[in-house]
Amino acid sequence: MSLNSAIYHGQVRHRRYRPQEHRFSYGLYMLALDLDELERLGRESRLFGCERFAPLSFRRRDYLGDPAVPLKAAVLTEVAGLGGDTLGLDRVVMLGQVRCFGLYFSPVNFFFCYRGEQASYLLAEVHNTPWRERHCYLVDLVRPQPSDKVFHVSPFMGMEMKYHWCIQPPGRRVLIHIENREPALLFDATVALHRQDFGATALKVALLQWPMMSLTILRGIYWQALRLLMKRVPYHPHP
Repeated sequence: MSLNSAIYHGQVRHRRYRPQEHRFSYGLYMLALDLDELERLGRESRLFGCERFAPLSFRRRDYLGDPAVPLKAAVLTEVAGLGGDTLGLDRVVMLGQVRCFGLYFSPVNFFFCYRGEQASYLLAEVHNTPWRERHCYLVDLVRPQPSDKVFHVSPFMGMEMKYHWCIQPPGRRVLIHIENREPALLFDATVALHRQDFGATALKVALLQWPMMSLTILRGIYWQALRLLMKRVPYHPHP
């Protein structure tokens, strides 16, 4: 049987327009894991483990909700708590990061919730660094609306703004574009990735190209923060 899960390779790009221009991009991979396939994925390759050590490993406690509750159920509970209609939602695909040689770090994980083949909701689980807090935003993919910013993430952006979303759910490619507006455009971030089938070969290629994806992301965040400080971008402390 074919897998819904996959590996996606591509680029993430950030662009700041005010008060100082600043932009960067870098390559990355993200795993798209159908949460009903986790145990099967752990048998596909020794490079991937589910609740065991492996070069890439999924650990339930790294993600939202009670670790004793399966992640799919926790995601659907969060969707309902944020006002989503969970009736008929039968599949959840997580696009994000897992542990890399035991180290976990992920600024954001995207949970796509499906009715049949239709992606109905995106639940974005956002983490802030270095406060180690998390917050979820719910996006209705059928009728997307801007989201009020209610969670402090970057100390170089204030809270009085809205997120505007443009999303293409996982298929041959996946696109997630987010604009921060106050109401003028201040910042945007884009993740543009292409699909590769999940398997030993694709996992090996990802690990050879980015042997420590978690550290690569973390290093990039602090390096860009240092550049913003050098440009004298105003600092917003944690509220």
